[in-house]
Amino acid sequence: MLTAVILAAGEASRMGELKQLLEWENKNTILGKTVDNLLAAEIVDEELQIVVGAQKLRVVNYLQKKYRSELNSGIIRIIENDNYQKGMMSSVKKSLNSLLESNQHLLFTLADKPFIGPGIYREFYQKYLELKADIFVPEYHGQKGHPVIIKNSLKNIALKLEGEGGLRNLFAVMPDRIHYHLSNYQEITIDIDLKQDYWKYRNNDHKFTD
Repeated sequence: MLTAVILAAGEASRMGELKQLLEWENKNTILGKTVDNLLAAEIVDEELQIVVGAQKLRVVNYLQKKYRSELNSGIIRIIENDNYQKGMMSSVKKSLNSLLESNQHLLFTLADKPFIGPGIYREFYQKYLELKADIFVPEYHGQKGHPVIIKNSLKNIALKLEGEGGLRNLFAVMPDRIHYHLSNYQEITIDIDLKQDYWKYRNNDHKFTD
């Protein structure tokens, strides 16, 4: 059983405003496009968790309006992280502590990954299952990207870790358990951290090339 997790609790300090809800293509938002792509991949057979923190009331209100049906059915669940200022690992732990008992696999991605399409999610998850990897990390030309997929059996180890760096803390203590998957998808590495990034990519018509 797969639970997907979108880490969307950050303040986006380098952007200067909450980037999660900035307008994206077709009157969508950056976060909305990321959610839509994961749902369209049709790999989540447990739930899609969205971890919120900064300006959480605003983000939750947006999610409740856009995904009312999915929230009511339970395919989407909002996880609130009031300790988001302690770093991304606090959101990872909040998710891990909220998992259903049936969970076997976890897919983590970030809110500002609207370029990762449904096909990429499907391809990476299938490859992860084929490899029976403990930790699956895709790469593009040596640069690590998302999504990161891990086995639930690593949950208790991850919960004991400290630091702000999210799953990098897990990579550091278990380097021999990581499978780095070489891919031709540049979009897995693209972040939207700065205003110039947003204005460059906002129409989502950028063509990535190998």
